[in-house]
Amino acid sequence: MIRSRLFAALLALAPLSASFVAPVRTDAALSSAQRTVLQRYVAALARGRYDTAFALLSNDERRYFGSSTHLASVYAADRFKIDKDLIIESKTTSRGTLAIVLERFEFFDHANQVMRIATAKVPYGIVRNAHALRIADRLHPWRAYAPETLAGTTAGVRVLLRKVSFFTGRLEIVATFQNLGPVTVTLLPYGKTLLRDQNGHVYELIASRLPSLTDPVLYTGLRLAPSKQYTGVLVFATPDRFEPTDLALTVGPALADGGDAPFQIVVPPLSIPG
Repeated sequence: MIRSRLFAALLALAPLSASFVAPVRTDAALSSAQRTVLQRYVAALARGRYDTAFALLSNDERRYFGSSTHLASVYAADRFKIDKDLIIESKTTSRGTLAIVLERFEFFDHANQVMRIATAKVPYGIVRNAHALRIADRLHPWRAYAPETLAGTTAGVRVLLRKVSFFTGRLEIVATFQNLGPVTVTLLPYGKTLLRDQNGHVYELIASRLPSLTDPVLYTGLRLAPSKQYTGVLVFATPDRFEPTDLALTVGPALADGGDAPFQIVVPPLSIPG
């Protein structure tokens, strides 16, 4: 598991060992300059110096994130902190050098609402911009936000927004679905779920065969027994640089066993920090 999809895919991670074991083989292919720029970048992330990390990114990466504030938001949304790191291997191609760093880190598990420790092999690109070596590290959202508490409840079904992540052409919402009522409820979010921005523009879920874009459980229908919950990801198609100030989510339909009619759950508007 690498950080390329960490902030969404950690929802499904099996427990990982918190031990940090140095591998037998370390890589000697990196030049001194390559090793230095990579170590500076990872150290800046570990220390929360996102202005420094942003300055070490390639031109393309800086355009992607837009600002060091956006870069910082990605790590803040998951309370992500690197504890230890070790460069273990690399591969050079015509496009640059790919280095793999073994990292131990802390992060916030949005599904269970607890801090965890994990290890992962994380890829970083090292490219040349003009006369300087820079880092390619775009396999993240370019902006993210985790509200403290935002939930909507209808007929005993609660939807809590855990995190919103902005990618190119899509927006991902990590949400927890809870059944607080006395009977089993079936949710079919790919029926009438809609996302609206402050101007009333409507965005629809992406329905595909790719688990990275379409949560299989939510797509086929989620059955929640009383007192049960499920945390999944809703992915909406959006403009490439989607920068709303407010978002409103309506999830549905949902139907309680023995119920007369389906219903929808409306989540209060979410204000996105500037």
